[in-house]
Amino acid sequence: MRLEDLTVIVPTKNEVRNIVAFLCSLDPEVRLIVVDASTDETRDLIARFRPDNTLVLEDPGNIPRARQLGADRAETPWLLFTDADMLFGASYFEEWRQLEVGEQVGVVQGAKLSADGEYATYYRLFSAGIGLLAVFNLPGGSGSNIIIRRQAFQDTGGFDVALSANEDSDLLWKVRRTGWRVVYQKALKVYEQDHRRLRQGMLKKTLHSWTRSLMLLTGIGADHVRRSDWGYWKSKS
Repeated sequence: MRLEDLTVIVPTKNEVRNIVAFLCSLDPEVRLIVVDASTDETRDLIARFRPDNTLVLEDPGNIPRARQLGADRAETPWLLFTDADMLFGASYFEEWRQLEVGEQVGVVQGAKLSADGEYATYYRLFSAGIGLLAVFNLPGGSGSNIIIRRQAFQDTGGFDVALSANEDSDLLWKVRRTGWRVVYQKALKVYEQDHRRLRQGMLKKTLHSWTRSLMLLTGIGADHVRRSDWGYWKSKS
């Protein structure tokens, strides 16, 4: 795969403590689109540390809207959706260059691990679960590390901007239902810097994600999922 065929898309909101490390983990040649809703110095830091190959859009909307706006502005055949509290592994973009996928692959999911070793077992099991599901062509990835073929993204109609959480799971299942294959590449690693939601309870976080994703998938109670994040962002504050 070619690096020039990839655009990294990241939503940001008051990310002064994370954004510099995130930017420094990127390959300088990869295109970056930031959709920012910050009231702090996030945009100033982006301009200082990543002036090239970077487009910053300002929008006060929610995360799904930010991801959608970034995708709408991207021009490359592959879109990499991530979050500002991630670090890309040192070999991530070299692994991308060496990657070969079939024409029916619509999504490449990568691993999500711990940056500091905290909750390391949880993240390893989470990533292993993504890999296991992918064996059966089932999506289970995280919006922190999903690469989607532009055509597959367009076939789904994009993100559901009425959601305030779990937009990644919803999109992945839509990609699968349109007939695209879903694969997992464990060598494409990102590392989580922020464990605040896990500190409130690993079981709570897991049940929150699984329950909401199942409701979106089946349609049972989907309107309720769209009306509320069930405290997702409160737990991040």
